[in-house]
Amino acid sequence: MCKSTIELLNERIEQNYEDFKTDTLVTLTKKGVFELAGHISAIEDVRFFMSTHDWLDEGEAAYLLSFDDPLEMLAAEWEDWLSDSGCNFGKALDELLGRDGDDLDEDFDYDEDDSDDWGAVFEE
Repeated sequence: MCKSTIELLNERIEQNYEDFKTDTLVTLTKKGVFELAGHISAIEDVRFFMSTHDWLDEGEAAYLLSFDDPLEMLAAEWEDWLSDSGCNFGKALDELLGRDGDDLDEDFDYDEDDSDDWGAVFEE
């Protein structure tokens, strides 16, 4: 059975994540971890968001797969958005992909505080 482009993207993101852990995280000093904390958090966020939501269509996933490290690209965009007030992942993804915002899910509360959901991330 052939995998969808979205499945391939999620696999690439997981590989990028494993590469980040082995190539970057293990080489950091304690001070380096604190200096990169925002970026590490953005990488974790993107990995979580991309694995738990249907954010993309097949064409958008193909576009992101054209890059060697879509995780890093998405994380950098998300990190920029985190420094702005009133940000959320869906809107950051819209900007990165050049969407006009009309594709937003009308039933999804993009500004809702989902902090209660984060406990599951750390129980793995």
